Amino acid sequence: QPQMAGTQATIRWLIAAKEGAPNFAMRVIEIKRKGERIPLHRHDYEHETFVIEGQGNVLSPGGTKSVAYGDFAYIAPGEEHGFENTGDRPFRFICVIPKQ
Repeated sequence: QPQMAGTQATIRWLIAAKEGAPNFAMRVIEIKRKGERIPLHRHDYEHETFVIEGQGNVLSPGGTKSVAYGDFAYIAPGEEHGFENTGDRPFRFICVIPKQ
């Protein structure tokens, strides 16, 4: 999958079509350093995210939501969103999306 311009993150695909999953894909996204980000963008599908390390912000045109270990966020289809690391360690979260 091509990297979006301005993205400072790595994506590790855990479960996808190659594992035989018929409906969803699960990834771990890591934004390594404070201030690095995935810029605002949108998709026509939902995202479910769950923070497994560090802290960061979920960005949207309406403002930011601060999240940390154990927090989650739902991003609706078509909703503009991004993510940024606000802590002193990697910001990592599970992201589940419908299979593309």
